[in-house]
Amino acid sequence: MNLKRTLIESLPPGVKRLLAVPYDRYQTRVANRQFARKQLPAYDPDDDAPRHIVCVVVDALRTDHVDEELTPYLASLNGCNAVTPGPWTFPAVSSIVSGAYPHEHGAIRQTDDPAEIAGFSLPPRMDESRETVTEALAGAGYETYGGFGHDTPFVALSGRFHEHDLFHNVTATAEDVFDAHLDWVAGRDRTFSFLHLADPHIPVDPPQEYWASHDVDRSIDGLENWAYQTDTECDGACERYREHRRRLYRAAVDYVDDVLAEHAARLDSTLEDSLLLVTADHGEALWDHVEMDVEQFGGNGCVGHGGAPYEGLARVPLLTDADWQLPDGASLVDLAPTVADIVGINWTPPSGRSLRSEESREELVLVEGSLDGHEKKAIYQGEHKLIVSNGDDVELGYRLPEEEQTTVPQETREVMLDELPAWPDGQRVGTEVSDVVADRLEKLGYK
Repeated sequence: MNLKRTLIESLPPGVKRLLAVPYDRYQTRVANRQFARKQLPAYDPDDDAPRHIVCVVVDALRTDHVDEELTPYLASLNGCNAVTPGPWTFPAVSSIVSGAYPHEHGAIRQTDDPAEIAGFSLPPRMDESRETVTEALAGAGYETYGGFGHDTPFVALSGRFHEHDLFHNVTATAEDVFDAHLDWVAGRDRTFSFLHLADPHIPVDPPQEYWASHDVDRSIDGLENWAYQTDTECDGACERYREHRRRLYRAAVDYVDDVLAEHAARLDSTLEDSLLLVTADHGEALWDHVEMDVEQFGGNGCVGHGGAPYEGLARVPLLTDADWQLPDGASLVDLAPTVADIVGINWTPPSGRSLRSEESREELVLVEGSLDGHEKKAIYQGEHKLIVSNGDDVELGYRLPEEEQTTVPQETREVMLDELPAWPDGQRVGTEVSDVVADRLEKLGYK
């Protein structure tokens, strides 16, 4: 930690919050001006295109936690289980808006050199020349808005919306993000909104009533973050910590579902002709594969995200309040072209395809862009999945949907390995951020 970071850390919380407010306003103004200078494409939307499209991205939401008991509102929507293109926020949200895989848009770590992968640094952002669905929609007459519950998605997508909202705490609540969005969208004619909710992300702290309703013991130290991450033999205090940490995660997801249901109702009463899409940037590892991960990858993927793309991390919900169905086997690179198709504009990204198309997917689905340790890629074909890491000299085969470890048939394996993109080559530099932002990223676990 450098001297400036040390100084910021030593300041009282109130002083740091005071510093954050003007700085965040400055950042959003710069981002707004950056978008205003863009030369936008020209598109004509269909006459029956929805006038308001709201895309909600819930950070770290596992698809196996969307069910009628815990998340009745989310479970009431139409949808499918999709695969995230990236195992953590920065590459994932870049893929969501661009329809490009991380190796195509470049917003991933650019080296797999052991001497350079220790510690945390933000990868490069997408090139400004890469057109995203937000620019395409703006060219079709939509006003675009990005509401961000924490810094990481804002840094990745800064300058991609007419208007940006970044909140001033380490994480904002879903209510904060939704209230600001309702203020912005009211009275506008055509809008596209991208709302990133931080609540299931560390530090996890839903309102007190959700701690209570899920019987989470607040007296357990460090529950909002992570402890006992790589213990292969877990009993006593370790077992109790993990149980209550899982309960706290469920409490945060429960809170998001309740607030999202309320916001959807408010939008229905405020807007005419709206479409809601809900997904996650990635899932969350909750000690699903501790022994395997410690043995193969040094324990980087036992908890949280950014590590090996096991199904708890790679699978995400993709949901809509529209009456059309989404096919299983989708990737989040398909979200942007699906939105373009709904609006009726001829915008074609590098890899994604509209999920309303009747054509079957020919390309294999990919996950890449590790946060921790060596690069780890996953590739899917039918019921089989491979996780491959050159730096760790690891190749793991799985049969889905149970994620049962298996030997993938040789012919299938060869096809999958041939489809893997190149490993990072160190040709691009990372993204520099201010000390105010770096301090908040550290509190989010990026250090």
